[in-house]
Amino acid sequence: MGLSASQGRFLTLTARKNNIEFQVQQLTQAKLQLADQQDTEAYLWSNGMNIQHLYYAADGNGSISDDLPRLSYQLCTKSASDGGLNMRVIDKYGRIVVSELPDPLPEGKEVGDYVIEKNCTQADYFEKNLLNGNWRLQQPSKQNETGWQNITLEGCENIYQGVDSKDYAVAEADYSASVERLERIEKRYDMQIQQLTNEQKAIETEMDSVKKVIDKNIEETFKTFG
Repeated sequence: MGLSASQGRFLTLTARKNNIEFQVQQLTQAKLQLADQQDTEAYLWSNGMNIQHLYYAADGNGSISDDLPRLSYQLCTKSASDGGLNMRVIDKYGRIVVSELPDPLPEGKEVGDYVIEKNCTQADYFEKNLLNGNWRLQQPSKQNETGWQNITLEGCENIYQGVDSKDYAVAEADYSASVERLERIEKRYDMQIQQLTNEQKAIETEMDSVKKVIDKNIEETFKTFG
């Protein structure tokens, strides 16, 4: 191989080597991003394992809530004789929360005493507003037969805040699926990096050989014209 051809080959190999180094850098960066994703999945898993809801415990005892019904607007506002808590729900302005206006209005009440919330009978929506403090529970006053008094969630023995084992199962399944997917991607990246590393070593070996040829050609050229 002549000097010009050797130099051309050496430049080609150098370009390929630089390109491989760039690809390895890109894959290494992608692996770092995968690590961040794994951290995110672990965080989501932790949150999922700590999901808590409000439940209705008729006997005042709560544990893992598999067999307890979710606390609902209907359970809170039903009379005690119908199996409810005989409460009412008010918003932060003191208006009574209803899904629709009572007809007829109770004596002494006006339309402005109520706020219509069509979704109040949905457990998640009801729970969110209670926990966020947008709504409060009231029970009949013990001092005033016609009055009402505020009651906290913690102050009601029939309301239990806890976890449901089904939430555990969902969080665990989601996390396992995500981890398996990320591990497959990571293995693919590792294989690509290994292949590129092997190719890089082969190129470096060939570059050493070509450089020796170039050096020899230069040496012979100097001898010829020396």
